[in-house]
Amino acid sequence: MSVKNLLEKRRSVRHYDSSYKISSEILTSLIESASKSPNGNNIQATRYLIIDDPDLRNLLLPIAFNQQQVVEASTLIVMLGDFQAFDKKNIIEIHEEGFQAGFFDESLRDYLANAAINYYENKSNEDLKLELTRDVSLASMSLILLANEAGFETITMSGYDSKKLKEILNISERYLDVMLLAIGKGTKPGHQTVRHHVNKVMYRNEII
Repeated sequence: MSVKNLLEKRRSVRHYDSSYKISSEILTSLIESASKSPNGNNIQATRYLIIDDPDLRNLLLPIAFNQQQVVEASTLIVMLGDFQAFDKKNIIEIHEEGFQAGFFDESLRDYLANAAINYYENKSNEDLKLELTRDVSLASMSLILLANEAGFETITMSGYDSKKLKEILNISERYLDVMLLAIGKGTKPGHQTVRHHVNKVMYRNEII
């Protein structure tokens, strides 16, 4: 199915077959492909925290406003951004790997690494949060499309208590939680939604 068709048919599904399990191999393959998503300076800050412990899922249910997909979907992933990805050490190592793989020469390696280091070094915490949110969101959309292509349904969730989620899962301040993503076999289709006509959202050269 084309990307266009996937987007046309995609729905946010809230009812899942709790007996259906996505194999570890399939899930790993989906995440491996999603990790190829665009990201700023190739610092690769997105982290995928898979929650497959039923007890943890039950603890998360009330802090996610009792959205049943939290416990019923085959897979629940906390989509995170890693602040340590901005560290100079990480940036240098990634560009060295690119050089060793033959993707660019020493000159371009040094230029790209230094440009990334200089870009991030004076940014505020709020600026870095925006960078992480952008990159994690791109990866999340890729994972959704990949899962849909593989025959699964999905839903993203921002409706949860972030502080309590991080307490329950022992997530340190090193990470920014961006969203929850549920994947599985739906038992009820998601309802259709109205979208603005393209002429209402597209502008040229100026916006009013």
